[in-house]
Amino acid sequence: MNERHLLDIIRAGLNGDKVLLEHAALAFSRSLKKELPATSEKIIALLGDHSFFGGNSLRADGVKAPPTNPDSSLDMAIIVAPDESRYPRPKLNEYLSLSIDNFLEERANIATLLRNGIMPSNKILLTGAPGTGKTMLARYLASALGKNLVIMDISSSISSLLGKTGANIKKILNYAKSTSSVLLLDEFDAIAKRRDDNTDLGELKRVVNVLLMEMEEWPSSSLLIATSNHPELLDRAIWRRFDFHMDIGLPDVLGIRDILFDLLSEQMRNDADRTFLGDVAGLLDGVSAADVCRFTNSVKRRMILKKEIFLCALIYELGPMNLTKKNKGLLCVIAKDSFVDLTVRQLADLTGLSSSGVQHHLSKLKN
Repeated sequence: MNERHLLDIIRAGLNGDKVLLEHAALAFSRSLKKELPATSEKIIALLGDHSFFGGNSLRADGVKAPPTNPDSSLDMAIIVAPDESRYPRPKLNEYLSLSIDNFLEERANIATLLRNGIMPSNKILLTGAPGTGKTMLARYLASALGKNLVIMDISSSISSLLGKTGANIKKILNYAKSTSSVLLLDEFDAIAKRRDDNTDLGELKRVVNVLLMEMEEWPSSSLLIATSNHPELLDRAIWRRFDFHMDIGLPDVLGIRDILFDLLSEQMRNDADRTFLGDVAGLLDGVSAADVCRFTNSVKRRMILKKEIFLCALIYELGPMNLTKKNKGLLCVIAKDSFVDLTVRQLADLTGLSSSGVQHHLSKLKN
């Protein structure tokens, strides 16, 4: 029995150092493997259960109040309880879906990894354009792991006073660690910018140093997720702290079609509606997943408030979408085929094209 490991466990418990506690307990377990294999397995099981199931869920013992800004008395984080029905898995491409599966499989088999002396991944960087589903994915992962999601509120955390921002962020990081939560650092480039940026006055450089030290000692019982629309702005040393990096792009036509079929399944009446909706997916190529979701909600509202049929509501709600000129021309053809009484002027108002442009597309694309 290794006395040093036992002393490290006691020291870590007294100091509240979860990282040292995990490493010391793991080392202690391995030292007992030959003489006391049953005890060794029990320690591994405790570490695995604690790391996966997390602790202070809102569904169980309540939640510890988030840290507040001492100057404004505002909460510096928002706590979101796990709820798989409310935060379902986003529809992503095959590669990203496989990456998510691999990560969740790893978290589900923490005990196996620990038994072999391997610490599980606990830090994920999500990059991509706005509206691609980064925050949605973070909410899903927290719910899938049964952990509370702690979302840092940047507006209440950043202070104009020297040194206060770093101290505030450290409080939030320590809160997530101590509650075994999933911490979401949204718009991460706002606090983790490159330290060679000459436009910064120095405060954010200190914040990056705080982040680097805290992320280096992140416990496996918690999970840190950071998102960024501008990953090129992140400090290079920050990149090396993440175990997983997922770049979430815009959905392809098949992905858009899946979202449309999923969210408008109750509005479709027949196969013709389904075929038409599949064609609409092609018109939305290049649109973000968030915009596609907003489009489906607009269609539903129009059907309810204006008592319009599905096809009509789809066509009119496509008008305000940011379509290419070619797709606006295709929309003119689709709308004219579906509603022969539509005039060129009405189609121009619907798509934002000029009347002559509408006539050009009708003649060209119809042929």
